[in-house]
Amino acid sequence: MRGIPETPVRILVIATAHGTLGSFFGRQLHLLAENGFEVHAVSSPGEGLDQLSRLGTVTTHPIAMARKPDPLHDLVSLVRIWLLIRKLRPHIVHSHTPKAGLLGMMGARAAGVPVRLYTLHGLPLMTRTGWFRRLLAAAEQLSCGLSSRTYSVSRSLESLALDLGLCPPAKLTTLGDGSCAGVDCERFSPGVDGAARGASIRSAYGIPQGSRVLCFVGRVARDKGVEALAAAWRELAREFPSLHLLVCGAYDATDPVPERVLDELRGHARAHVTGDWAPDVPAVYAASDICVLPTLREGLSQVALEAGAMGIPIVSTRVTGLVNSVRDGVTGLLVRPGDASELTAAIRRLLLDEPLRRRMGKAGREHVRGRFSDETVNLLWLSEYKKLTGQSATTLARNQLAGVR
Repeated sequence: MRGIPETPVRILVIATAHGTLGSFFGRQLHLLAENGFEVHAVSSPGEGLDQLSRLGTVTTHPIAMARKPDPLHDLVSLVRIWLLIRKLRPHIVHSHTPKAGLLGMMGARAAGVPVRLYTLHGLPLMTRTGWFRRLLAAAEQLSCGLSSRTYSVSRSLESLALDLGLCPPAKLTTLGDGSCAGVDCERFSPGVDGAARGASIRSAYGIPQGSRVLCFVGRVARDKGVEALAAAWRELAREFPSLHLLVCGAYDATDPVPERVLDELRGHARAHVTGDWAPDVPAVYAASDICVLPTLREGLSQVALEAGAMGIPIVSTRVTGLVNSVRDGVTGLLVRPGDASELTAAIRRLLLDEPLRRRMGKAGREHVRGRFSDETVNLLWLSEYKKLTGQSATTLARNQLAGVR
C-alpha cells in the first residue's frame, strides 16, 4: 500500500482478553519482531499480556475492555485505544475478537491508520435472539465496514458471515486452511514425557492411573455446551464406574451456566472442576483418553486442534468451525449441538473401542501437523503482513529457507 515505508513497519495487535494474546500469539508476534516489524500488543491487563512483555520483542499496553456491551466502559476503552494509536502511529492495526475488533477498528479509522485488519474468531450472535442478536450483528457489520481487510479463522465461518451479510465479499478471506496463529505442535505433543505429565495431573486430582478420563477444556459457559456435558456425564458416570471427568477452564460470568448444573458437576466424586485454567494444559490432554467439547458455536476451535495435536480423539458438535478442525469419523466424532443423547452415544462408542480411539488420535495428530501447525500458519500471516506493507517477497523466502520460526 502507498504511503507505508518498507522498514520498519509498526504493527499494533489488539485483543479483548489478555489470555487470547498470551495463549495464541506469542510465537507469531515474536516471529514478526524477528522479521523487522516493531510489534505492539494491547489487551485487558493480566498474565497473558505479561507473558508477551517477557518475550522482550513485544511492547505491551494494558487497556481494560469488557466482553459484554457496556457503553460507558466501552467509550473509555475506545478513547484510550485512540490516544494510543495517535501516539504510536502504527502502519497496521490488527484487531481480534468482537469487542476489540469494534473498538480497534473505530480507533484506527479515526486516527487515519492505512491498514486496518479485523479477524473474525466466531459469532456470539449465533446463540442470541431478539434485539441483542441484532445489536451484535450491527457491531460485526461496523467492524467489517471500518476494516480495510477482514479475515476469518475458518472457511465455514467465512461462508456464514457472508450468508448473514456481515461483511462485503471483496473484503473477507481465510488464509490457508484457517486459524489465527496455529498450534505449537512441540508444546502440544504426546512426546516422550507425555505419560509422566499426564500421570502428574491424575495424581493431583486423585484419579487412579488405570481409569479412563474425559476432559473438557474451555470457558465454562453456556455457549460451550456445559449443560449437555453434564447430562451426558450423568449417564456415563453410572454406566462406567471407574470413569472420571476433568473440567478445565475459567467460569465465564458473561455467559453463565445454570448454578444447578455447576453444583451437579462439582458435587460428583469423579468430576473434577478446576475452576480455572490448569498451569499445564497439554498435561490435561495427556491425562485424558477423550476430549469432549459440546459447543453450540465456534469459529475454528483451538481446543479441537490442541487435542488433535496431543493425539487424543474429540467428541464435539457439527457447528461452524468444528467441521474444519475435526474430520468426522476420522479424527473424532461430531454430533448435533444440544443433543445430550447423541453426545452420550458418541462418547460411549469411543470408550468401548480402544483401537478406534488410537486410530483417531493418530489421525488427529497428522491432521493438525499437516494443516494447522503454528509454523505453517504464522508464515502465512508473515507473508500477508509483508504483502500488505509492500515489503519484498524475497526477504520472506530467505527467512523461510533459514528456518525462521
